[in-house]
Amino acid sequence: MGGRGSGRKPSNCGKSETQHSLPLDIRKLARQELLMPGNAVSWQWLVNDQVVGSISILVELDALVLCYRRKSAAEDIRQRVRTHMTPCNLGGHRHWFTCPHCSRRVAILYGPGMYFSCRHCCGLAYASQKEGQGDRATRQADKIRKRLDWEAGILNGDGGKPKGMHWKTFLQLKTRHDALLQVSFRDIARKLGFLDRLLAE
Repeated sequence: MGGRGSGRKPSNCGKSETQHSLPLDIRKLARQELLMPGNAVSWQWLVNDQVVGSISILVELDALVLCYRRKSAAEDIRQRVRTHMTPCNLGGHRHWFTCPHCSRRVAILYGPGMYFSCRHCCGLAYASQKEGQGDRATRQADKIRKRLDWEAGILNGDGGKPKGMHWKTFLQLKTRHDALLQVSFRDIARKLGFLDRLLAE
């Protein structure tokens, strides 16, 4: 019906989505300056301010040791994951995990099963990969609205130019926003037309 998962069916259509797993993002750990060798870190995942998972992390020179308990297995698990750094073009460095299963360099590991690994090894897809054309256009339009400091939601009308933004940038963003609205509205109209035909049968 044109919603999420409709239209062309890619090979990842039946996969679970990343947001239903427990993402461990090394960039967040680095931003909070937790990756000092010898550190013992307690990390939690929250949904609506409720703790849905927790893990203890021991920081080594070139690895993180993940210590956690799986309720389904009723056992404590200790998994060592190698890490490394790459230099940034403008100075500093970036931290990476090495996936324990495929050795890919990744920033995020997921834990839907017994052990943490990369998205590919976990068989996970991003929610955006299952979107229909209209849903994708709506999401992209909302990203532009956020950048323009407009009220969220494509039905809420346009706002003005944010203070400090160049007119050229504003007009480019608004033109892109309006084009995405047309795609989204056409998809909505198509869905409603399809529903009307179903109700008429």
